[in-house]
Amino acid sequence: MDSSNLSVLVVDDDPLATATLEHFVQSRGFRFTSASTVAAATAALAAHPIDAVLLDLYLPDGQGLAVLDRALEMDPAPVVIVMTARAELRSAVDAIRRGAADYLSKPLDLDDLAARLEHAFRGATVRRKLAVLEARKAEEGTAVARSAAMQEVFAIAARVAATPSSSALLLGESGVGKEVVAARIHETSDRRRGPFVRVNLAAIPESMVEAELFGSVRGAFTDSKRDRAGHFASAEGGTMLLDELCEFKPELQAKLLRALEERRFFPVGSDRERRFDVRVLAATNRVPAEMISRGMLREDLYYRLSTVVVRIPPLRDRRDDILPLAAHFLSRFRGELSRPHVHLAKEAEALLESYSWPGNVRELRNVIERAVILAATDAIGPADLDLPVDATEPPESAPASEGPVRLEDLEREHIARVLRQVGGSKTRAASLLGISRSTLWEKAKRYGIV
Repeated sequence: MDSSNLSVLVVDDDPLATATLEHFVQSRGFRFTSASTVAAATAALAAHPIDAVLLDLYLPDGQGLAVLDRALEMDPAPVVIVMTARAELRSAVDAIRRGAADYLSKPLDLDDLAARLEHAFRGATVRRKLAVLEARKAEEGTAVARSAAMQEVFAIAARVAATPSSSALLLGESGVGKEVVAARIHETSDRRRGPFVRVNLAAIPESMVEAELFGSVRGAFTDSKRDRAGHFASAEGGTMLLDELCEFKPELQAKLLRALEERRFFPVGSDRERRFDVRVLAATNRVPAEMISRGMLREDLYYRLSTVVVRIPPLRDRRDDILPLAAHFLSRFRGELSRPHVHLAKEAEALLESYSWPGNVRELRNVIERAVILAATDAIGPADLDLPVDATEPPESAPASEGPVRLEDLEREHIARVLRQVGGSKTRAASLLGISRSTLWEKAKRYGIV
């Protein structure tokens, strides 16, 4: 347990008892805060996250039970251990009934208190992790769409969600929010009680694609000692997103097409077909027509998946969404990183609005997270955003092309620009582009920009 991130609030009007508990709490590596009145304790609870409260029931300006009630209103609520010199059973019962986790009589046995705090903090750590997971899950289904373009995207998504199992193809640059749109379709459909399974087709080794998608039975491979459920089985009754569709090997696309057409598949090594009930969505940052002409995408698979095509515009083309998205991510990281008062200065907001965002929403999220971590004060300034100076002009200022531009030329220029912006770091560039580092290396080598 990382004790440095856990905090204890001691609420007691006895200076000697408070000093003893301060030494006790800090000697175990916990953060210490104290209050001697109901009013001060309430203010301390509101000021910063508290994991445990050691609460005296009798305070100069009222009953400690008022502090207990306020603490239990917090989300997540701290563990409250009540302590009093008056060993009154009625007070203990009342406190426990109102939500206190434990009750101790003064003078305190510090060894006993240590054991009870350890137990309380284990519960607090679990709740903190659950809160982070819930926030991330909520983010997947959260749609920040102030711009008319994104409102239209989510209107189309809503019409897809209203159908029982229609497919949709999500198109857009890396980082624009294709997974968010897919999650919105799932969460607003009748399938929302089922699982939402995202499959990155580019990340699955070629030799394992069939088994990953359709599962396998014991003995199908060397050292295969048990049956294995694939992604289709895991998504039963829900929604599956096939991401990076155009990175999927063409020779394997025929098997996927057959499964989609017939709504059934054979697990690897099995002679028994299995039917499935899954809405299948697909996503790519490529231009399907170009990939079909190059033999990288089967035309019949494209038509099977593109019942509805949802085109998600890049962030630079929907600038009305930049500050609302920044506020959304800032709210998330305030809680996750325990910086409740951090905020964007006006100058930082202006810089966010002028930046070209080659990495789209994913880059914006990363910029806000980094700023919350590294900002020296609660006011995030332009320097804390760490944005490249030469990339803050809106793309509309670029000269118009004199004629058609090849897709390869656009990709080469985009990769080179991102690499310049991150000082040549292929790890950061790959993250912003939404591809693996090895894929970035291959593309950079092919385009002669390494």
